[in-house]
Amino acid sequence: MKIMVAPNARGGMRSVVEAYERDGFLQQEDMRVIHSYDEGSFSKRQIIFLKALSSYIRLLATQKVELVHIHAAMRGSFWRKAIFSTIGRLFGRPVVLHLHGSEMKPFYASQKPFAQRLIRHQLEKANSVIVLSQSWADFVGGIAPAAKIDVLPNYVRVPTVATGDEKPVVNVLFLGLVGTRKGTYDLIEAFAKVHARHPDAKLIIGGNGETERAQQAIDGLKLRDVVTLAGWVDEQGKKVLLASSSIYVLPSYNEGLPVSVLEAMAAGLATITTRVGGIPELITDGVDGLLIDPGDIDGLAERISSLIADPHRRKELGDAGQKRIADAYSDQIILPRLHAIYEHVKSS
Repeated sequence: MKIMVAPNARGGMRSVVEAYERDGFLQQEDMRVIHSYDEGSFSKRQIIFLKALSSYIRLLATQKVELVHIHAAMRGSFWRKAIFSTIGRLFGRPVVLHLHGSEMKPFYASQKPFAQRLIRHQLEKANSVIVLSQSWADFVGGIAPAAKIDVLPNYVRVPTVATGDEKPVVNVLFLGLVGTRKGTYDLIEAFAKVHARHPDAKLIIGGNGETERAQQAIDGLKLRDVVTLAGWVDEQGKKVLLASSSIYVLPSYNEGLPVSVLEAMAAGLATITTRVGGIPELITDGVDGLLIDPGDIDGLAERISSLIADPHRRKELGDAGQKRIADAYSDQIILPRLHAIYEHVKSS
């Protein structure tokens, strides 16, 4: 058997693990998932962590564990997973450390030299450090030269039929944690400019986070009638929103490789996002999506407006984006590569 350590809180890492389960990968690999973190009070989170650690040690001590696959982000997530990684190595098991943190660079830069050495130690002692893009591989290689790095993007399943764009009203969709890092407030401000030119267009914001502040921004710009806060969206709700939308926008300031962008492109939506993290390796500007710099509100408004006005261009970008996902970011491409990483780690 194998062990996978991951959070159960809503977000990108949980989405990745849920996809592994949905697509049969966990069953195929005889993988036991241990949830090391969840939402809730401080005391609840500590209890979950301690129970996870206890289950983890018991499995390592009593079962034939081939390897452990640990999903980590930055800050507390990294330090919690460092404990699991260290224990796995003490039991002599190969460790795959899978980095998802969109803000890993500022996290590392903010640490004192001793903490940076600890981070470097964890990266260099892992049997494989999985990163989501080549730009992140370059960063990890720069701070931990001896790390054994594998680039493995996130993936999505590609629908057999694209969402299409024969809709009476153009809906613009955002999915993600509502807040500054994801560019939510930039999007609301940009949409006020879009609304002045295209009063029939709608914006739907799906996600948890700073929803009250977002609603205040919407009300302050008198956009209540055209901007909807949908709250946290489950898988079925996400499918409905993707099917009813024509344009996807994620104007983030920091990212690894956002699953929401992959999902939107796979569904055939024309996508606008930012030149951060692994996104420029996914999207060629003007070919299979549109890229802007973070914080470029005027540029964002202009690109949304241009796509609203041009259904042919929307379809062109949507079709090209879907092909890009099918060719390089689908389950058929990525899951065999992850299996190959496991086989290499076990034999090395």
